[in-house]
Amino acid sequence: MRLLPLLLTVLIDSLGFGLVFPIFSPLIINNDGGIFPPEVGLAVRGLVFGLLVGIYCVGQFFGGPVLGALSDRFGRKKVLAGSMWLATLSYLFGGLGLVISSLSILFLARLLAGISAGSFAVAQSVISDISTKENKAKNFGLTGMAFWTGFVIGPFLGGRLAAFGFTIPFLASAFFCLGNALLILFKFKESLTEKKTTKINIFHGILQIRKAFTMPGLRGIFCVMFVFCLGWGFFTEFSPVFLMRKLHYDVKQIANFYAWVGLWIAISQGIIIRPILKRFAPQSLLRMGLILMALMLPIMLFVTRTVSLFLLIPGIALAQAFIFPTAATLVSNQGTKETQGEIMGIHNSVQWAAIALPPLFSGSFVALYPHLPITVGSACMFIAFFIFLKAYNPSQAEE
Repeated sequence: MRLLPLLLTVLIDSLGFGLVFPIFSPLIINNDGGIFPPEVGLAVRGLVFGLLVGIYCVGQFFGGPVLGALSDRFGRKKVLAGSMWLATLSYLFGGLGLVISSLSILFLARLLAGISAGSFAVAQSVISDISTKENKAKNFGLTGMAFWTGFVIGPFLGGRLAAFGFTIPFLASAFFCLGNALLILFKFKESLTEKKTTKINIFHGILQIRKAFTMPGLRGIFCVMFVFCLGWGFFTEFSPVFLMRKLHYDVKQIANFYAWVGLWIAISQGIIIRPILKRFAPQSLLRMGLILMALMLPIMLFVTRTVSLFLLIPGIALAQAFIFPTAATLVSNQGTKETQGEIMGIHNSVQWAAIALPPLFSGSFVALYPHLPITVGSACMFIAFFIFLKAYNPSQAEE
């Protein structure tokens, strides 16, 4: 199976990311055992937490289109392997930042990790290279399943490794990323048949955001995904604060929550959605996913027990599975083989620009008003749904 090495690459990449993800909120927000002394106020802690989350997203915003364009020029394999070496270095820096209690090194580590995570746009380009129009959505779903399977294992394992010290998950992540780099070098087969000379610019992401909203065939779907990702990012990034304040979760429980979410998204994108794709067009599923997500998120505000919360997650995961693979398919179908790296990089930039914005200015507000990840997330998804009804032309899917 030609997809197998790529799926393993995506799985290991997300495993490394998931290992360290659950520890950030206890590390920053908690008064006990965190990086701050107890006298530091909650608003300051929330601000730093938001910036730490946001700097990763900023890195991915700038890294995604650059890596996508580089992969068009030099090939997918070299860029994927290089991004994994960078990820290894970033997690080693993160561990060092914790050992010497240096926020500046920790911020640098998260920025580098975000840049390396732009490789997901390259992985999507590989899918476009080797897929037909008929099986593209299914293959994007498999990629999503691989990512979220890694994210199931990562937080679960990271939450337990954190019991031996917060530096241990960083070291484990570095180990997995190093293994991923070696896997790509020895097992991954280059998928790009015709390389394209593309001008590389570190500010490519900013230029591509402008380009995204001026492309007649795609600006509608890009607007939808930008607003949706504002809400989805706000929800996923700040959910630990909500869980800590409302349900008094510790690092292990936060890890279990993310593992449960990842498990159901993996099942939804890899298994449940496949027969559904045979009956519904991608744009129909995207529309359905947006309204389902908008309606289900507010239910979390009334949850008082873990059992009730975990029963709600499969529905949210299914709605999410209706959105990301189908949106990627609609975008990819508008590009040529020669421009898949660039167009998927633009798609990646639109999403990560939206995800990066809320943490940069809202951390203090969430620390004081922990319901905001739910209410703002749901509101954004309602808005995205109505933008889709207004702006998306169904005939695009048939071109």
